Amino acid sequence: MASERLPSRLILGLRALLALLLGLTGLFMALLAAFLPRATVALIVLPFTGFTLLDGLLCLVAGARAARRRASMILLLLIGLMEVGVAADALLLIPRVGERPQVILPLFVAWAVTLGLLELAWAFAARGQRGLPILVVTAGFSIAFGLFAYLSPSGDLMTAVWRLAIYFFLLGILRLLVTFRVQAPITEPGAAPAVRGRRG
Repeated sequence: MASERLPSRLILGLRALLALLLGLTGLFMALLAAFLPRATVALIVLPFTGFTLLDGLLCLVAGARAARRRASMILLLLIGLMEVGVAADALLLIPRVGERPQVILPLFVAWAVTLGLLELAWAFAARGQRGLPILVVTAGFSIAFGLFAYLSPSGDLMTAVWRLAIYFFLLGILRLLVTFRVQAPITEPGAAPAVRGRRG
């Protein structure tokens, strides 16, 4: 139904714009890191905290709207609760980031990998008729980047900030592709497709 698609696509679009904004903020912070290295780390944690909080709230809203589709509802609510929890943890870490920038890395890795796994599960549970491949790629991208950040941690602040900026910018682009690609309503596994017309 058209009345159900627009809010879903609106939420997807808002999540994409949030990621793009955080990516652009990260690019600015990468430039700022050359002049204010310690302050830059603390400053980039604040946008990340805001991003995960807003992204989580959007997922909670989407989960509430998917109340009739149990699998989608549970997974979206899990994503939302996880991100709100990460935002709270990041907020508590801000006072320590100035002295030890690396304390934020485990939280980011845990967030990226968990987000990717949950969104991968949601992609297969939701069964978007046209957007499934991009949903899977988006989820896989988060998992891969989280593992990459864990396996190749950079002691160089500039490199770390650039990596985060590029990740969020690409995540925003992938989410935009999902937003424009998902045109058919998302259905529960095993649900019958809507009948568009009747035979005369």
